[in-house]
Amino acid sequence: MVPFIADLLRPDAYPRPRPTHISLVTTHISWVFLTDREVWKLKRPVNYGFVDYTTIGRRRHFCEEEVRLNRRLAPDVYLGVMPLRIERGRFCFGWEGQIVDYAVRMRRLPVAASADALLDRGHLTPRHLSRLAERLSRFYDETGHVTVKDFLDGLQAKVTQNFDQTRSFIERFVAPATFDAVHTWQIESLTRAAEQFRTRSVQGHVRDGHGDLRLEHVYFESESSEPLVIDAIEFNDLFRIDDVASDVGFLAMELDARGRHDLAESFLGTFALEANDYDLYAVIDFYLSYRAWVRAKVACFLAADPSTPPEKAARKAAEARMLFDRAASYAGGHAEAGPVIVVGGLMGAGKSTLATALGESLGLPVISSDRTRKHLAGIAASERAPDAAYSPPFSRRTFDEMFRRAGVVLDSGRGVILDATFRDRQLRNRAREQARHHHRPFRFVEAICDETTLRERLRRRSGLRSVSDATEGVLDRLRAEFEPPTEFGAVEHVAVRTTDPLATQVDAVRQTVAATEFAR
Repeated sequence: MVPFIADLLRPDAYPRPRPTHISLVTTHISWVFLTDREVWKLKRPVNYGFVDYTTIGRRRHFCEEEVRLNRRLAPDVYLGVMPLRIERGRFCFGWEGQIVDYAVRMRRLPVAASADALLDRGHLTPRHLSRLAERLSRFYDETGHVTVKDFLDGLQAKVTQNFDQTRSFIERFVAPATFDAVHTWQIESLTRAAEQFRTRSVQGHVRDGHGDLRLEHVYFESESSEPLVIDAIEFNDLFRIDDVASDVGFLAMELDARGRHDLAESFLGTFALEANDYDLYAVIDFYLSYRAWVRAKVACFLAADPSTPPEKAARKAAEARMLFDRAASYAGGHAEAGPVIVVGGLMGAGKSTLATALGESLGLPVISSDRTRKHLAGIAASERAPDAAYSPPFSRRTFDEMFRRAGVVLDSGRGVILDATFRDRQLRNRAREQARHHHRPFRFVEAICDETTLRERLRRRSGLRSVSDATEGVLDRLRAEFEPPTEFGAVEHVAVRTTDPLATQVDAVRQTVAATEFAR
């Protein structure tokens, strides 16, 4: 045992009030001491190439960086950096004695509140992930665009390093055929989609993000508080400063690996909506595969480490094999092509509420005309758009962008939901033609409700900050402009009464399409 470990398992090694219980968790880069209320993390003096903690100066620097970076998404969790000292021949976190190392001091979060634990209990919902997506979208906006010279070259270097560092595990943890297939596909993907990767960097999607967005690092302490995200990567900027699609892809991959493809796709769709970033679908399958391989590599390091207890080493070996296979699964594409669902109807009819519920239920991204319009106008989704944003030319631009975004999503093999009034028959036919072009099932879902409810909803919305700017004052004009969807047959046209319970509305749509058409 490392000399200080025995001392740090004693309550009197900590500041008052003394803990009554202390346990130790060892990772490949840290020793983590868990007390009743706090967490103390010391960095192991290791050098794996991508992380170097071999000097006390480096360990202090990275402890300070860990606190600074993680206060962005967990401001009240990271309490500071504390020196480890020797006092009267014993190691402690005291105020006197020779400093021999440094530790990160954290508030201990309830394990039951982690996304990992919620998923285990079957309690992690699309609503949790929607809250997380909204928080992450604001976080990336706050960090700002990071200019990375030769972003694609750097990404290619990381991929190459990833495979170089796992090559020694062939046969032991990964089959040769799997290694070769994923290696070939990831390299070819970088070449085939080179322009998309470069464009994402130029357009500002590279941010100083988190770098290790995993289920066990996300916490939902209450319904009223914002999600907390801990353990951002501090030891290597190249792993943290990345395309946001890579960051959110890590969490989506973990959900996939736990058998919750529905939640993975719901999370990606909500993030795309909140961030106005549907172009992530052009590169997301690459990032899902890449992240699975990264996680498999880390599991290999732990499984192969002689200091890892045998039971844990066996568990990590099995995890590595599963994740290598998961990385390979993304290279195979999507078994079933998702549908194109258009949700239309008069303003106030409840179409956006229905579209959101369908997106959560089916794991499909929702593209909203209101959000797209405001993004093009350069304003926040809840801010009222200027009159010019509702001019015919601007409306045409809005729908052109909606269909462009839908095309990116459909090219990835996924389905999509379009949310707008679609009062114009020409626009509805354009959506149907896009579905036919991609060989997808198509449904026009018309949200309908009685006049009293319609006007009551619009009055309630008046004066509030809302994604929709529609008011009761323009209802009669828009009703007169609404062209009845008579161009659709009984199969393609689904009328849904939005005064019914929301679950009933969703079931009404799902029942119109064979289950196999939605299976993904």
